[in-house]
Amino acid sequence: MTQFDQQPGGPPRPAGQQTAPRHIGGPPPLSAPSKFALAGRNARLVILLGIAAVVAIAVAMVVVFSNVGGSASSSARPGVAKVINPGPLANTATPVGNSVATPTVGGTVFVGPTPGYLEIAPNGAYGYIANRAAGVLTVFDAVRNTVTGTIPVRDGGPQFVAFSPDGNRAYVSIFNNERTVNEVGVLDTDTGAFIARIPVGVRPFALVVSPDGRRLYVPNHDSGGITVIDTASNNVLATVPVGKSPHSIVAHPSKPLVFVVNYDSSSVSVIDTTSNAVVATVPTGSHPQDVSLAADGKHAYVACVDQNAIQVLDTVTYQITATVPVGKSPTSVAISTDGRQAYVTNLADGTVTTLNIAGTA
Repeated sequence: MTQFDQQPGGPPRPAGQQTAPRHIGGPPPLSAPSKFALAGRNARLVILLGIAAVVAIAVAMVVVFSNVGGSASSSARPGVAKVINPGPLANTATPVGNSVATPTVGGTVFVGPTPGYLEIAPNGAYGYIANRAAGVLTVFDAVRNTVTGTIPVRDGGPQFVAFSPDGNRAYVSIFNNERTVNEVGVLDTDTGAFIARIPVGVRPFALVVSPDGRRLYVPNHDSGGITVIDTASNNVLATVPVGKSPHSIVAHPSKPLVFVVNYDSSSVSVIDTTSNAVVATVPTGSHPQDVSLAADGKHAYVACVDQNAIQVLDTVTYQITATVPVGKSPTSVAISTDGRQAYVTNLADGTVTTLNIAGTA
């Protein structure tokens, strides 16, 4: 039997016979695509898929940075308590580690622009980072080493942070570039809202709460004095004259000693609080910004902003035992409650460097 190809509108013809295509009242019949046409279609498909992927990534980045960046509003965000204050930890925390003379460097986390200072809450679960130019407090999860939210700060940039011993309040030193705003903001950590603002001296710096929680001490950089605040009434009790450019104060956990970094003299002053006398002056690296103590009180950690390093001070011999390189322009050192890690804010590169400061014995 002979096979035929059927022609539209005409008699059958033998299979394989070639005829010119006929177009009757409509578009020409579809033909098999060439390899060039297929290549063109594939290229267009790849381009469209690429564009879709870029759009998806852009949307995801917008969502992430909108969550991290916070807003310019001065009001607390709904549900902020769930993020800001995870609640007190049980009295079964890891024992305090023995601080070592030479820490090692751990990981680094991006936390947003101008992280000037970090303070860890008493429960050890989170901390607040004062992002100065950004005008927010960034909430730092100290368990997972990540950012979980932000709290807007109005009037001026947040500079430094201190917690009450129970963690219910955070005290934030605030000033603006014009020096027309100089105050301490009192933050309710349950709601993430400021409940009071206390006028202090010019450019309040790294403040500290007394171990019993009854007093707040605020070094006023340009005024050359320390403001003493009653935390129960949020009133200013007194202003004590001190040396030039006091930057940061920390109290020893078990001895009547206070350590003060002097920015313009590049030193640490050790003060006996029973006599209010300076018992030692220790030279440091250029322009020390902050001082913190190990949980066991054996070592102090000084952030030397010009050296991109942390210096370790022995609190018994008053000698520098190590200089540890970190990020660019370190401005603060926060100690974990178990005494095993320190967190260093690096102002110029927007990072936090983790230091392993405890030994095993």
